[in-house]
Amino acid sequence: MSVNSNKYIVQNMERLSFFDLANGTCQFVVDDLQEATMTNEQETVYATGKNGVKIGSADRNKASRITATNGAIVDGVMAMQVGSDIVQGTTIVPKHFFMLTTGDGTSVEITIKPIGPVGNEIPFIYKRNTDGTVGKPFAIAANATADNFKYDPVTKKITLPTGAFEAGEIVYTFYDIEVKDAKRISNNEDKFSATGMLIADCFAKDICTDKSYYAKIVYPKAKASGNFDLSFGNDPSVQNMEFEALSGGCGSSATKRLWDFIVFDEDDATIL
Repeated sequence: MSVNSNKYIVQNMERLSFFDLANGTCQFVVDDLQEATMTNEQETVYATGKNGVKIGSADRNKASRITATNGAIVDGVMAMQVGSDIVQGTTIVPKHFFMLTTGDGTSVEITIKPIGPVGNEIPFIYKRNTDGTVGKPFAIAANATADNFKYDPVTKKITLPTGAFEAGEIVYTFYDIEVKDAKRISNNEDKFSATGMLIADCFAKDICTDKSYYAKIVYPKAKASGNFDLSFGNDPSVQNMEFEALSGGCGSSATKRLWDFIVFDEDDATIL
């Protein structure tokens, strides 16, 4: 049925969707929104007369922005914030941490292949101190000595420095590994946050009849902020985001819109 109400209850923002301006593809959808705020502003400049009395006004610089906090980390949002693509495929992971236990104090075996130049695949191993900190470093060499260890890629065995470890002690090491089907987002200093179409989905309830309608806030052109924090501690990290409405320009009055607020009943949509 038609939307006849002029008064609504709007509580939650259900989701935010972001679309590429060039080809219309969806860049991300976030739907675990803990909170969201829409802010609208304009600057009013006053003309004053005698004794500072305001005698006229002129308005300019309208602005609108949506800020939101999502309870989950969405990789598409992060990529949009740093102006990067999500690259998926085989990736080198640098300096991956391994904690190995030696059986007899003379050697340890590894299970994940190190990636690096032959003879320097694993640059260093370290003896674990009793308090868990990283101890003395030992460099790789062709043969194990009191100060060096040997790595054999055929047997996947590290021969420990002579006399340096006892049975059951812990060996720390860091080396590069290769993984398949990883995702990588890079924050490059010459890439910046994206601009796209932002659509916020809400529900608007008729205050008199309790009927719920769809409501959409549409920013035809929105600049994503590149400023964001990720906090790590007792609570799971949340994802903060901000979008500033931009004028499309180009001389057409239709592109001067900062946003549209659309309330509709899906039953009124044109059907096939």
